[in-house]
Amino acid sequence: MLEIIHLIMAGGIFMYAILAASLVAVAVILQRLFTLWVLYRIDVEGLRDRVLSYIDQGQFGQAAQLCEGSHPMQKILVAALQRANRSEKEIRRGLEGAALTELARFRSGTSSLPQLSNLATLLGLLGTIHGLIISFSGMQGVDAAARQAALSKGVAVAFYNTFFGLTVATVTVVAYLIVFSKQTRELTRIEAATAAIVDRLLTVPEGRSAARGPSPIAAVR
Repeated sequence: MLEIIHLIMAGGIFMYAILAASLVAVAVILQRLFTLWVLYRIDVEGLRDRVLSYIDQGQFGQAAQLCEGSHPMQKILVAALQRANRSEKEIRRGLEGAALTELARFRSGTSSLPQLSNLATLLGLLGTIHGLIISFSGMQGVDAAARQAALSKGVAVAFYNTFFGLTVATVTVVAYLIVFSKQTRELTRIEAATAAIVDRLLTVPEGRSAARGPSPIAAVR
C-alpha cells in the first residue's frame, strides 16, 4: 500500500486525477454488480408462470399482489394488471410508461463505464505528456547531473501515468463487458416474460382478442 501511495505521489497531479476516476469507476461497478446479481435477482420465468395462472383464473388482484416488489419487471406488470379491465390501448400505454421509468433505472450507471475508461486513458496521456515536458525542460540546464535527474524524473512520471491510466481503463472496460452482458440477458428475459403476460392479459377479460403488436418493452429499449 505504501508503495502504491509513493508511486501516485511520484507520478504528479494527473495520477491523482486518474485515482479519482478509478474510485468513481469502482463505485459504479460495485453498484451495478450488487443491483444485477443481488438486488434484482428474481425467478423471472417462475413469476411469469404464476402470473399467467392467476390471469387464466381472472384473479387480476392476486396477480398484482404477486408482483409487489422493487424489481423493474414487477413494477411494469403491476402497471399493466391495474388496467386489466380497460382497453388494450390503455393497458399498453400504462405498461410503456412504467417501462420507460423502470428500464432506465435498471440500466442506470452502466453507460458511464466506457466514459470513465476513456477518461482514465486521456488522463494517463496527459500525465505522459506532462512527464515529457519535465524531461525536455530539464535538458536546458548546463549541469549534466541536473539534466540526467530531470530526464529520469520526467520519464518516470510519463511511465507511471501511462501505466496507471491504461490499467484503470482496461479493468473498467472488462467490468463493463461483464455488466453489459448480464444486463442484456436480464432485459431479454424481462421482455419475453412481459410480452407473454400482456398477450395473455389481452385475451382473457371479457373475451377480448389481442391484436399483438410489437412488445412494449422492446419499444423502449
